[in-house]
Formats: sequence, structure tokens, C-alpha cells
Amino acid sequence: MEYSISPSEFPVTTLLRRARDTYGLAIRIRLSAEGLSDLPKAGPYFVGGLANGAHTEELAQEMGLTDLQVEELLEALLDGGFVTADEARGADDPLALVLTERGVRAARVIAEAIAHVNQELSNLVGPDEIAGFRSTLAALREIRERTEESLR
Repeated sequence: MEYSISPSEFPVTTLLRRARDTYGLAIRIRLSAEGLSDLPKAGPYFVGGLANGAHTEELAQEMGLTDLQVEELLEALLDGGFVTADEARGADDPLALVLTERGVRAARVIAEAIAHVNQELSNLVGPDEIAGFRSTLAALREIRERTEESLR
């Protein structure tokens, strides 16, 4: 796509929004190809997070979901066969979930899609640029956390 201005002149917010969509698109395409297109929109973040040892509450907080949104997402993940209650912790923690075989498959597909985008990114800009980009994103996250803290 051709633009009348250089990408370096785009507002950072615009670039972040479009860049984020790159991962989501790659994930959706691969999930669909694997017959997993029924994973809810916020599902890849949750499934990927659970595969990496995160807890449901942490993931919901990170995404800024309301209790109702969490309930709807978990219901869709359970109904879709992506997760099940963690029997070992279930009585003590009703939000403790584990990935099913289908959930593990989805997590693998998600990780592969992310790796593919990361490899393309590395090919385009190189590891030094990516390192600087990660530092910038981490700084933006820190600014957000400080801003949120100031509102409490």
C-alpha cells in the first residue's frame, strides 16, 4: 500500500494499532486453516497465556476485561473445548483452568503464527531494530502503569 507520507511520520498510535493487527491476522489465518476458527477473538491471548503458565485472573487483568467479559470468554473457551477446569485446584480456585488437547493444539498454532511474524519482522529490520522496538514498547507499558497508578 502506498501512503502520501513516510511510515516514520505516522502517529505512533496508528502504527501500534496496525502492527498489533498483523499478529491477530496471522493467528486467525492459521487457526482457520487448522479448523480452530471458533476460538473467540480474545481467545488466542488466553490460550497462549495459559500455555505459558499464566493464570486466568492475570490474563483478564492484563487485557482489562470486565467480570462479565471474562465470564463470557471462559464460557466460550469451555464450550469450544479449548480449556477445562483444573481438577487439582478447582475447589480452591474456580478460575483455575487447563488446556485440553484442542487447546494445546490451538496454543501451538498461535505460537507458530507469532514466530512466523517475528521471523518476517527480523528479516525486514534486523535484531537490533527489534531490540529497540521492544524497549520502546516496554517504556510505553511503564508509562501506562504509572498513569493507572496515579488514578488510584
